[in-house]
Amino acid sequence: MDIIFIKGLKCNTTLGVYDWERVSLRPVLLDLDIGSASNESFEHDSAKGLMNYDSISKRLTEALSTLHYKTVERLAEHVAELVLREFHAPFVRVTVGKPAAVKNAAMVGVTIERRAPTA
Repeated sequence: MDIIFIKGLKCNTTLGVYDWERVSLRPVLLDLDIGSASNESFEHDSAKGLMNYDSISKRLTEALSTLHYKTVERLAEHVAELVLREFHAPFVRVTVGKPAAVKNAAMVGVTIERRAPTA
């Protein structure tokens, strides 16, 4: 399977288990590895069958600005579901990083992998 990627996508969202974390938007960083449903663009140097990085990035940035989750795990699941459903990806690996959430750590977070349901 061919994979496209987006690394370090900064999105602002409401995320945290503590009340003080949910009073304003805070940054999260997303890394995405997305399976390509078609290898046509890889073989023919054309946009046909190409996943649009900009469209994916804009959609996720927009969606996360309206979400309110307590855990990075649930946020990662939502991102994976969105990419699989709206962009018809057969596979996605999502890493959600929460910068400076833990003292002495640059970032903490989770990585999940999901596949589209088969018919």
